[in-house]
Amino acid sequence: MSSTVDSVRDPFNKSWKTLRFSNIKPSEVLLFFFKAGLAASTFFLVTLVCHLTLSYNQSHYHNNTHTSFKYILQQQHKTTLQQPPTNISHLFFGIGGSVATWDTRRRYSDMWWRRGVTRGFVWLDSHPNASWPETSPPYKVSGDTSAFRYTCSYGSRSAIRVARIVKESFELGAENVRWFVMGDDDTVFFTDNLVMVLSKYDHNEMYYVGGNSESVEQDVIHFYTMAFGGGGFAISYPLAKELVRILDGCIDRYAEFYGSDQKIQSCISEIGVQVTKEPGFHQV
Repeated sequence: MSSTVDSVRDPFNKSWKTLRFSNIKPSEVLLFFFKAGLAASTFFLVTLVCHLTLSYNQSHYHNNTHTSFKYILQQQHKTTLQQPPTNISHLFFGIGGSVATWDTRRRYSDMWWRRGVTRGFVWLDSHPNASWPETSPPYKVSGDTSAFRYTCSYGSRSAIRVARIVKESFELGAENVRWFVMGDDDTVFFTDNLVMVLSKYDHNEMYYVGGNSESVEQDVIHFYTMAFGGGGFAISYPLAKELVRILDGCIDRYAEFYGSDQKIQSCISEIGVQVTKEPGFHQV
C-alpha cells in the first residue's frame, strides 16, 4: 500500500533516478562538454575573422577614398600655386566707343592706357576718318547688329553693339586672359587698384565683379543687382565663355531693355551668377 501511494505521489521519481544515474556515463558528459566548447570556440573564431575582415575592408576603403580626395585637393592646390599672381597682362579691356565721340573722350582712356602693357581694344561703330592716336588703345570695328531686335522706344540701338563687345573680345582668342574688363569711352581705370581687387577672386571660377550706381533712383530701377558699365565691370574667363555661348539669343530676348549693361546683367543672371559688388567701381 505504501509503495502504491509513493508511486502516485511521485510517478516520475523512479524514472528520473534511473535517467540520472543509470543512463548517462561520466565519459559521455565530458564528451558533451568538449563538443560544446569546440563548437563555441569555432563560432567565436569564425565571427572574429569575419569582423576583422570587414573592419579591414571598410578601413581600407575609407583610407583609399580619403587618400584620393586628399590627392585631388593637393593637385588643385598645386595647380593654383603654380599659377602666377594676377597682373595687368591677365586683363583684357573692351571699351565701348564711337567715331563721333572719340576725339572728345579719348583723353579719358589716354590717362590710364599703357602702350605695350595693357591689352584690349576700343570698339567703334565704323572706321575713323583721321589717323588713330598712338596714345590711345588700338581700335576695332564692331560687327553688324542690324539683325538684332531692339524695342526700347527711348534708347539707342548702339546698346546691342556695346553689349556684344565681351563676345567679340572673347572670340579674338587672346592668350592668357583671366578677366575681361568692360567700360565706356569716358571710364577711367586705376589699373593697379583694379589688378589688386581682381586678385582677390579665383579667376578659374565664374565671377561678375562691379558696382552699383551713385544714383539711388537707378539702383532701385535695377534692384541693386547690376554692375553699371559707366563704372566698368569685370567678367572672369569661365563666365565669359558661358556668356558668349548664349549672348546673341539673350540680347534678342531682352530687346526691350535700354542699356548694354542691363542686357549683360540679365544674360549673366540666366547662367545663375550674381554680381559681386566692389565699392571701387563708381558709376557717376
